[in-house]
Amino acid sequence: MQWNKIKLTFILAFLILNIYLVFQLFPQEETEQLVLETESPDAVLNTVTGYKELSDEPTDTNQQYEAKKRNFTEDDLDKVPNREELDLDISESTKLEATFQDPQKLPIEFPIDDDNDEAVRELEDFVKDNVLFGGDYTYWGRQGNQLMFFQKVDEGQIYFNPNGLLLVTINEDYDVTGYTQTYIKDFKKSDDGTELKKYSEKQAVQALQSQQLIEYNDTIEVEKGLYPAIELSSKLNFAPAYKITVNGTKHYFYLLLPDYPNINTPTESSFLSRLQPETEQTQ
Repeated sequence: MQWNKIKLTFILAFLILNIYLVFQLFPQEETEQLVLETESPDAVLNTVTGYKELSDEPTDTNQQYEAKKRNFTEDDLDKVPNREELDLDISESTKLEATFQDPQKLPIEFPIDDDNDEAVRELEDFVKDNVLFGGDYTYWGRQGNQLMFFQKVDEGQIYFNPNGLLLVTINEDYDVTGYTQTYIKDFKKSDDGTELKKYSEKQAVQALQSQQLIEYNDTIEVEKGLYPAIELSSKLNFAPAYKITVNGTKHYFYLLLPDYPNINTPTESSFLSRLQPETEQTQ
């Protein structure tokens, strides 16, 4: 009789345990389903500031471009603003190097935030007043003792192009000691007849999110521009691209290439370091 009571007790205990585990299982499955739903691309993008305002219409300027490097001449040197205050060198014909005989004061005080529109306008005005074709350059940011400016054309802003670049050098007092300039010309659409696919701003952002480059509650800004493509000939080649800025600090470029889009993530330091070997090789 005692043994039967013990068996009944164990049976009841296991039955109660099984019922408890069953009830625990259902909330867990619901939680797992909720996690899967909240990690979906749409769920992430719906929390991203700036995403809902983007266009889902394919771009109508998805076209490859080409250009040539400008070779600076003695006639160009005569046109450089404040020529008498500068020592100029065009021994490497596609590069104009200028050194101020006396360092020049900037119209602003450093350090500055790159999103300070007024300060950026002051810097660009300084360049316009002191550099050949200075009005064709847009301020990008500071890297060490150099201020980076990228050339723009009628078709849009060109990013991270070593052949359309202005590097302004400053000293420890934030005075300008000189600059190095490259410039492109004859910028035009390529005539290779390639029919390109079209992508919208939202598609570009979705591609970044699929690679986990955009996460919950990020803030994004999207601009259309141009980015250097692989050079397959003696001409410089450019692709239209969406510049996607995440949280004001990280920049991604979604290139609209003929066969498939490509995401580039350049940094100022890596870009400038790639220029150095070329400089040493040409000297």
